[in-house]
Amino acid sequence: MENEFRSKLTIYANHTNARYVSLLDSLGLSDEFVRAEGATVYTRNGRGFIDCIAGYGNLNVGHNHPRIVASVVNELNSPRPFNWPFISESQIQLVEKLAKIVPSELSCSFIVNSGSEAVDSALKLVRLATGKSKVVSFHGAWHGFTMGALSVSDPGMCRTFGPLSGEVVHVPFGDVSSADAATDSETGALIVEPIQGESGVIVPSMGYLRELERICRSKDIVFIVDEIKTGVGKTGRMFAFEYDEVVPDIIVAGKSLGGGVMPIGALIAKRRLWGRFGLSFPMSSSSAAGNAPACAAALATLEVVETEQLCRNASQLGDDLMAGLRKLVEEYPALFRRVSGRGLLVGLQALNANLAFKMVQGCIQRGVLFMTSFLDRSRIIIEPPLCIAKRQIDKVIEALRSTAEDAMHQGQV
Repeated sequence: MENEFRSKLTIYANHTNARYVSLLDSLGLSDEFVRAEGATVYTRNGRGFIDCIAGYGNLNVGHNHPRIVASVVNELNSPRPFNWPFISESQIQLVEKLAKIVPSELSCSFIVNSGSEAVDSALKLVRLATGKSKVVSFHGAWHGFTMGALSVSDPGMCRTFGPLSGEVVHVPFGDVSSADAATDSETGALIVEPIQGESGVIVPSMGYLRELERICRSKDIVFIVDEIKTGVGKTGRMFAFEYDEVVPDIIVAGKSLGGGVMPIGALIAKRRLWGRFGLSFPMSSSSAAGNAPACAAALATLEVVETEQLCRNASQLGDDLMAGLRKLVEEYPALFRRVSGRGLLVGLQALNANLAFKMVQGCIQRGVLFMTSFLDRSRIIIEPPLCIAKRQIDKVIEALRSTAEDAMHQGQV
């Protein structure tokens, strides 16, 4: 059976991505994973792993949540049509629900297939509403892989795909004066992540979003907050912007909105921006956007986050995780530099990228799954499902401590 799966990986390598298969091999993750529930995944031979990768942020409610799976199955078993040009009851219920969980000023939603599409749609909406193409974004930002999302992402990582679309000015994240200086009467929007996830979980000082909101209000600039990574309870609130008590003009969401079962994204905006929305704008999205099974999954996901109090779990266990990691940083200053995060979105910075990779390898051998940051390979990203248990958090910290001990004894520093 193992050889059979190996042959399947070879097919994948030959026809899709050989480098990714090589990465899985180097990490010891090329076994066949056949079952997943909650915060745990299992190989064919029955070995369990605590999943702190969680689909790169897609699994806030955990793997295969039965309520969310059932919502999709019910839609698929229905004889009703669930794609354009028809509007499903599930989509109607979802946009109504989204309007209830965001500030009341944001009453209009557009459902798409991913966070990246939501970012592109937000940029289109800004152009429709303001007639301006200039956007201010941040160094270290990551908004997705579509061309519009790449344009407002970190310029160093996206240069390969250039020239990108639009006039985008990138400024240092966390620096209010730079953002102020970069915005002017020609600026249509400013887009920001409350926490920069793919840069290694960079958390700005409290009040930073309020200062950015003030700048946007004073210059009539559309304030876009990207909650693709940080939303749906990840940081201990439904959305991370809530900590700074701001009211964005546009919120973009994705990843865990689909409950790890269906791909979906959403743009949620103030009604004043919707004036030129019109017929042509929705038709610029894909024909699968807003389909009934995806909307049913998203609706069930939001209900699960609320009824199972996953925001509270993320806050409480996030505190436990951060406390344990801070202690590790104190105990092993030769291995770790710092820890940062909020809720169950946490970054642990190692001395260098090579050491971070070895820490990831060691923890995988001990039954805990991590990955390093996309934009800073020295940072280990820890983002388990919000349903993770306290005993599992303890095992995560113990796996890191044991791996750190081995690194010290083997002279890997």
